[in-house]
Amino acid sequence: MRHAWLAVLLFWSTAARSEVPSICADAPNQAEGTLCAKRKLEAAEAGMARARDALQAKLDPVGRRNLDLAQQAWRRFRDLECHLETGYDADNLDRNGTIMPMLLGECATALTERRARDLTDQMACPGGDLSCER
Repeated sequence: MRHAWLAVLLFWSTAARSEVPSICADAPNQAEGTLCAKRKLEAAEAGMARARDALQAKLDPVGRRNLDLAQQAWRRFRDLECHLETGYDADNLDRNGTIMPMLLGECATALTERRARDLTDQMACPGGDLSCER
């Protein structure tokens, strides 16, 4: 029985660890892991801001307004999606554990990098151009 529990714990820890990119998961302690995730998110945010600014420069006033509204909605979606993906408990913060900021940061980084790519792709086909194929 003891070996079975050991196997379950080994599998669980390996599975959980595979969901967190190794750059921050390999930090020497949780504080360093959280700082790593924060730095990665800041870099992703900066990349997304550059993509957004480039797209905004190609849009007319209506397009810029729509982009701003879409970005506001996307940020809310990103945060809620990361709550879903990580199991974040907003009602019982003490249940989240010390790893939660790192997990949220890693999730937000991945979604932010994806959003930056989406914004960059839209520059080839800015809003309103129905003749453009993506």
